[in-house]
Amino acid sequence: MRTEFHSILLAKMKDVGEPRFNLAHERLFNIIIDADEILGAATSGERQLTSEEWSSLSTVCDELVRYTKIHFMEEEEFLISRGYPDSERHRVIHQNLIEALNSFQKKVTQCDEMNLKEMRRWLLEWLLNHINHEDYAYAAYFSTKE
Repeated sequence: MRTEFHSILLAKMKDVGEPRFNLAHERLFNIIIDADEILGAATSGERQLTSEEWSSLSTVCDELVRYTKIHFMEEEEFLISRGYPDSERHRVIHQNLIEALNSFQKKVTQCDEMNLKEMRRWLLEWLLNHINHEDYAYAAYFSTKE
């Protein structure tokens, strides 16, 4: 069940000028919303996640990590092939995000109840901030080159 809040966040994602990456960003956003719905059920009720919720969250998290790695690899190859001058910095940012996702995935695997609200907030922020700042920077760069 997507909420109005989720719709507002989706509408705030900027167009990065490359349709396949816009679609990938939307897919990542939807995976994150799947996680947010599970986390939100527990954090809003100040209760612990059930074993079924942990299992669902683990499945969602696995998909998020897998798809994020694929998307980042495709985006990095694109940036390099197009001669984007900040492609190495962008790659390092991706690497740091993957490390953070791996840490999140480990917490989910361990059913770590600590910091669920922070995990939820981070998931909602990381993609939107990355797209609207880092990815939008390459979109702006390429738009001046065409």
